[in-house]
Parts: sequence; structure tokens; C-alpha cells
Amino acid sequence: MEAKSGLQGDCQLGEQIADVKGYSSRSLSITKILRLLSLILIVLSFVAIHYFNIDQVGGAMHSENGDYSISAGTHPAMLVWTAIAIVLFAVLMVRNPDAVTKGVPSSRRRVLAFLVDFWFSGLILASTSALIPLWFEAQRTGHFGWQFQRDFAANMDDLQWLSLLVSMVLMILYFAFPLTRGRQTVGYFLFRLKLAPPFGAEGRFTIKTALVRTFYAFVGISSAVRRKWDRDGQGRTWYDRKTNCTVVFVNDD
Repeated sequence: MEAKSGLQGDCQLGEQIADVKGYSSRSLSITKILRLLSLILIVLSFVAIHYFNIDQVGGAMHSENGDYSISAGTHPAMLVWTAIAIVLFAVLMVRNPDAVTKGVPSSRRRVLAFLVDFWFSGLILASTSALIPLWFEAQRTGHFGWQFQRDFAANMDDLQWLSLLVSMVLMILYFAFPLTRGRQTVGYFLFRLKLAPPFGAEGRFTIKTALVRTFYAFVGISSAVRRKWDRDGQGRTWYDRKTNCTVVFVNDD
């Protein structure tokens, strides 16, 4: 009886270990698939713009000495790309990966992650915000086109400035919102980075600290273009120290 009981216990333990290994394998594959999809999506944005010969994504307005240059454009392919990109971003906001801190990331990795995020969020906002001036232009001319350009002013052109302001606010929220949920942006996920809040390695930012951090990050990246970062022994830049945050390299596979 004792031998039989011991055999049953070993079988149950083996099944539990197999379940744990199976779950870890599934988690591993999901993380890798999401990271691969993120990379493919970034590459496809450039491919789509080149393949469909898209001249402009977004709106632009310039006036000087009475001369005007007003244009806007997008493409159905970019709207499809935007829909997929939004879904990917939403998935990253709801999943909770088990990340282990591995060390301090290089400056190059951090800059590349920021550039990916800037391109990713900017393209989403430009593709969708262009629909506003395109719609008003369609109301003026009587037909809809995916791109227009003219050298004279028209009614409702000032709404392009409002559209630009809204886009800037949404871009800031793209960087700040994941911090309030303890998640990664697409760029940070792709390059395996995580931003630790002021109160410890884990947890979430408050909306105020997230917005302050985002503001200083934009200023800090701009300063990095002009001169090298001044990093301390923990790899923290001046704006990391200013906001009492730490960017770490993680392993979430």
C-alpha cells in the first residue's frame, strides 16, 4: 500500500511538473510571437509606404507673406496598418509578462526603442488625423480623395491646427499610459526594456508622475541628439535622475 501510494504521488508530481513546463512553453511562444509581430509591423509600415507610393501621411499647413501651402493625405493600406497596430498596443496593455531584470541597457538600445515608439505612435496618429482635413476638403469640392494639396486658404483650414494639437496630446498619452499600468510601449517591448518607477522596481506610475516622466524623456532624447548622455554608475541619464526612475534591460522569454 505504501509503495502504491508513493507511486501515485510521483505520478501526480510528474503531471504537475509537465503542466508547469507546458504553461511556460506557451507563455514563451506568446512572447516571442508578439515580439516578432511587433517587428514585422514596424517593417511593414515602411514597405506599405514604398509599395503604394504614398506621398504623404498626415496633414501640413504653411503660410508666409500671403502664400499658402496646405496638404493632407493618407491611404487605405495605412488605415489597415493602423487598425492592426492599435490591436497590438491593446494586447500589450492587458498582458502581464513575467520579466526578470538582467542589467542596464545601452544608450543605443534606449534611443532605438524611443525612435520605434515615436514612429509607431506618430504613424497611427498621422494616418487617422488626416481623415479630418480630407473630409472637409471633400465637403468643399464635392468628391473625396486620399490626398490633396493646394496653394490657397479655405474655410475650416484652422482645424488642422486643432488636429495637430490633439495628435500631440495623444502621442504623450501613448508614452504615459503604459506607465500607469506597469506595461511597456511597443518600442520598449521590442527592445526588452522596462521603466522602473521612483518607488521601486515594480508597480505603476500615477498619471502625474507618468506625464512628468514623459515630458523629461522627450527633452532628454532631444538633448542626446546634440551631445552625449551623462550617465551615472547605474546607467541613469540626467532625466532619469531628475524623475528618480531607472530603465532596465529585462528577460521576459
